[in-house]
Amino acid sequence: MLRDVYLLKNKAVNNSLLTALFLVVILISIVKAEEDSSIDITTDKTVNQYLEKISKIEMTHGPHDAAIEENLISLSMIYKEQGDHIKRLEVLNQALNLHRRNYGLESKGQLGIVEHIISTNINLEDWKALDQSYEYFYWVNRRIYGTGSLDLLPALNRVMEWKLDVIKRGLFGHPEIIKHQATDLLRKIRKVREINSGET
Repeated sequence: MLRDVYLLKNKAVNNSLLTALFLVVILISIVKAEEDSSIDITTDKTVNQYLEKISKIEMTHGPHDAAIEENLISLSMIYKEQGDHIKRLEVLNQALNLHRRNYGLESKGQLGIVEHIISTNINLEDWKALDQSYEYFYWVNRRIYGTGSLDLLPALNRVMEWKLDVIKRGLFGHPEIIKHQATDLLRKIRKVREINSGET
């Protein structure tokens, strides 16, 4: 008899604990949902603030003012946080075009924007666009440093590694063509090292 009473009390306590735990889980879910909703509202507000700021700069200083670039890059970071990689890419391309217009096609400053574009293309898994971004990245580095500079090696290595990754994973294109491109990059790497081997 006492054993049955004890078991009943124990069962009641366990049920109470399970009910309490269940309520805690529900409350945590509600709080998290409210926080997420609050974050969405905040980021939407911030996006609108940047868009308004860009619009004001365009109205007062023209559509090619350098300050627009900085705001576009900041806006792209918000789109990144939201996981909206398509909008992020659009904004980054605007920033890149503006930078090239203001500072020229061979400006070193654009490489940071290109890095963001590369990252976004990876997120989108748009391998052909990523390949074009890497090619452009190499082209800018080559124009900045020249074909025989050791400073060009990091870009050469990086693009070659990308080409090898394309072959390994079969991402796109004809493997023989990509292999030829990778081989050409390796030849250029060796040439740069040969040119600079005699320097101290």
